[in-house]
Amino acid sequence: MKKLIFTIPFILFGCQGIESTNELSVLDNSDSEEVTFIIELDTKNNNPEVVEEFTQYLSNFIVQREPSSVYGYFISQNGSKVTLIERYNNSKDGIQHGIDFINGPNFDKFFEIFEIEKFIVLGNASEKFKEFSKENGFIIEYRESIGGYVRR
Repeated sequence: MKKLIFTIPFILFGCQGIESTNELSVLDNSDSEEVTFIIELDTKNNNPEVVEEFTQYLSNFIVQREPSSVYGYFISQNGSKVTLIERYNNSKDGIQHGIDFINGPNFDKFFEIFEIEKFIVLGNASEKFKEFSKENGFIIEYRESIGGYVRR
């Protein structure tokens, strides 16, 4: 009987969390200021354990200092390629990340471990972001939305 008394309030009130996810707003990608970076990296024949250790260090470093809402590294089975995915609320945050990266303590080490093969920016990158990237030597392929949404 005690289990039943405990279970009924849990069922009644525990399900409210499910309904709250329906309260998220939906915004068309074309109206969103978010920008997502997809960066394809070559590991330059570095040992996969060294690569993993460095990417974990960077993740711990970035989470304390950067405005990114997504930041993740994904390694290929043979350890020769890594994909870095970063998402920012807007181009201004993306620029700030670039400034912090260029002027930060990890810039040189990053390029000892990796070579950028392809840098794609998804979303509505501002002209200021594009100018900043070009001035700092980043060769970027920009892709704008043709459909989809962001749920918040």
